[in-house]
Amino acid sequence: MSKTNVIEWVNPGPEDILWVYPYEEIRWGSVLIVHEYETAIFMRDGKIYDVLPPGRHMLTTQNLPLLTRAYRLVMGYGESPFKARIVFVSLKQFKGKFGLSTRVKLGPRTLYMTELQAYGEFWYRVSDPVLFLTQIAGSVSNLTSSAVTEFIRNYFTEILIQEISKYTAIDIYSNLSQTTSRLKAGVIQEAFAQRGLELIDVKIAGASLPQLERMEKEDPTYGLPLLLAIQKGEEDKVLEIVKTVEVMRALGKSPVAGWMGALVAMPSLMQQVVQPTQQPSQPSQPAESPTIAKLRELKKMLDEGLITKEEYEQLKKEILEKFKKEM
Repeated sequence: MSKTNVIEWVNPGPEDILWVYPYEEIRWGSVLIVHEYETAIFMRDGKIYDVLPPGRHMLTTQNLPLLTRAYRLVMGYGESPFKARIVFVSLKQFKGKFGLSTRVKLGPRTLYMTELQAYGEFWYRVSDPVLFLTQIAGSVSNLTSSAVTEFIRNYFTEILIQEISKYTAIDIYSNLSQTTSRLKAGVIQEAFAQRGLELIDVKIAGASLPQLERMEKEDPTYGLPLLLAIQKGEEDKVLEIVKTVEVMRALGKSPVAGWMGALVAMPSLMQQVVQPTQQPSQPSQPAESPTIAKLRELKKMLDEGLITKEEYEQLKKEILEKFKKEM
């Protein structure tokens, strides 16, 4: 664009959240036009000075008092050019899209975790332009609308992953709308407010459990009932299915042993899920070889006086010789 004495954000796109006037040398007496749902912020050396609301403004020392004080100008220099960065910020409502993948527990009492994928939209607007420009725009390398929008989307997704991981698959599937409302009204809204943004609404359009859906196709006997129990919020049924499959897998009889490995369990708490009424079992010991068993039994017979020392040594020698021949 060519430089004129009229400074205006012309034809902003529907996704443009800010625009930086490309010239830093500005003349006193220039006209600044700020449209509705916009604000104009004057910056110099990374510091914010004056903020002008919607309207038609002639740039004078009177409506830019902070910048004037910084330059220590007097009225005699009213026509002199000065350097400043003008950033227009849109106050309209914007829509962002998100997609995420994280892990969640199957249910409050089910310590197995599985992958959750979700996607949707969120709506927001700039509520405090100065705070927004300081906290958000200052975090990007290039002060462009696309870079700032991408930062906001990534920021939202990061916080959403942290928060949605605190819920279970049963929470999300059985009552998606209530879970979404809690997510919107909690930490995410507060985090946005601390950066000059208002989180207007959040909508999770879809959620899926990819690993469980593959299980359903590979073995409908267990995969389908498990998914249905999660969708209906029947945690007791979920526990029952997980326990049954885990027991069968331990016995080597489970046709779904492969997909049980796709679920991640917390080892220290596993017994509470699979065997809630039993004490944790001791780690199994490696099977003892027949030769060692015979030697152990022979030593026991010697200690109990059932054989003599000479007999013990002779029998021990025969056992070891036989073992060497079998190797």
